[in-house]
Amino acid sequence: MSTAFILLSVTTAAFCFILYRSTRPRKLMTPPGPKPAFIIGNILQVPLTSPEEVFAQWTDNYGDIVYLKVLRQPILILNSVAAAQDLLEKRSAIYSDRPQFVLLNEMMGWQNASTHQAVEKLRPIHEKELCYLVQDLTRTPEQFSQHIRRYAAATIMKVTYGTDVRSNDDLFVRLAERAGSLTIQSGTPAASLVDYIPALKYIPTWAPWADFKRNARIVKEAVDSMFNIPYEMVKSQMISGTVFPCMTSRLMEACGGASGVDSLSPEDEEDIKGVAGTMYAAAEDTTVSIISTFFLAMVLHPEVFQKAQTEMDNVVGTNKLPTFEDRDSLPYLECVFKEVCRWNPAVPLGLPHRLMVDDVYRGYHIPKGTTILANIYAILQNCSQSSVFRPERYIEDPDLLDPRDVIFGFGRRRCPGRHFGERSVWLSIAAIVSTLNISKAKDVLGNDITPEMKVVPGFVRHPVDFKCNILPRRENVEQTVELSLANVLRAYSM
Repeated sequence: MSTAFILLSVTTAAFCFILYRSTRPRKLMTPPGPKPAFIIGNILQVPLTSPEEVFAQWTDNYGDIVYLKVLRQPILILNSVAAAQDLLEKRSAIYSDRPQFVLLNEMMGWQNASTHQAVEKLRPIHEKELCYLVQDLTRTPEQFSQHIRRYAAATIMKVTYGTDVRSNDDLFVRLAERAGSLTIQSGTPAASLVDYIPALKYIPTWAPWADFKRNARIVKEAVDSMFNIPYEMVKSQMISGTVFPCMTSRLMEACGGASGVDSLSPEDEEDIKGVAGTMYAAAEDTTVSIISTFFLAMVLHPEVFQKAQTEMDNVVGTNKLPTFEDRDSLPYLECVFKEVCRWNPAVPLGLPHRLMVDDVYRGYHIPKGTTILANIYAILQNCSQSSVFRPERYIEDPDLLDPRDVIFGFGRRRCPGRHFGERSVWLSIAAIVSTLNISKAKDVLGNDITPEMKVVPGFVRHPVDFKCNILPRRENVEQTVELSLANVLRAYSM
């Protein structure tokens, strides 16, 4: 064989190899993230409490999209609004599936609710409960946290189950409070080991790794009570013909048809319980979180509260409660509302999504089945002096991200009850600014008690319990509220 032939053969083979490598599809890398350990992946790097804060810190090292693998489960953290909108909104058709979180499913069962058009029809409920809230805060201000919870429960309870909640000791308030506190104590579902090892749900409760199982069982019992008791109440009223029209009764009518509620299948009943119970629980807990955060912010920043009060008096006056029509005329209060939502986002990681097919984003491969978490906490921290409560930032920079555009989630999975919830919170904040003074509580020696900005970590973030001093702003507050309540009850025949 000649040297020329050998050289030609080697050259041809090299050319073919190079051509093959250049035309073969290149295997894309997954997005950057912390280095995984063998077999267990990043499981030891996912904190059990406040994971949103650690995920936000990872932005400095890995950018705004962070890829993890917990055992075999891929997770993508979105730490910027651009990434969240690109994937969860612009590509919502393939990012709208929910992952089946085992612990979350053991505790609850998710989704559905109200529309923008329906909110105005619910105005009487807001106006009535707002009067009761101010009355309660004026008469027993030391119980302000219970009054906030009663207000939140009452507004959504009437819509969902058609019943009134007037007492802090009401059964439905206690059911929601117990279920909410136990859910918070159980930790963030996405941080639980069982979410990534579904087989663990089959282990016995006495096993060494079964704490989650025991806790989930307790939480499930509390949540089941919160779902079942009001549902059975509405069902009984439907049968007796005494039901107040509400979301649950309408769902029963839609599923039961002409045959009535007795013809509902077990599957229909479970679905209705899940829809109604989830709407009630989610709206109640997040409303409590945001209003409590407002109280804390006003205690710590009296200058903000006074500025909002001055604006309120100039626009609304001192002889009536503000209404939703006043909102556009209260720009500083709007900035305060935005800053409350930004400072402590109620649901810091939102609800998780799941990618339904393989995808490519920014040149990175995202595998099918990846759990997608929009880190709302990180997104809202992306501003100057992010830890400082400063409503003026929205005046100084009109283009600054509006927290309300992200706190309710993204894309097709955005919270369906956002219009109702936002109105409940705004009206309560406006009424409090109009009628009450909030200041620091005093200790036994007369010294100011300055609370800290600390949160109870969990799926919904609440401020740690704190004390404050609440007094009516004027002598006529009680009379103003009584007159407003009488007008509401008369106008709507409630």
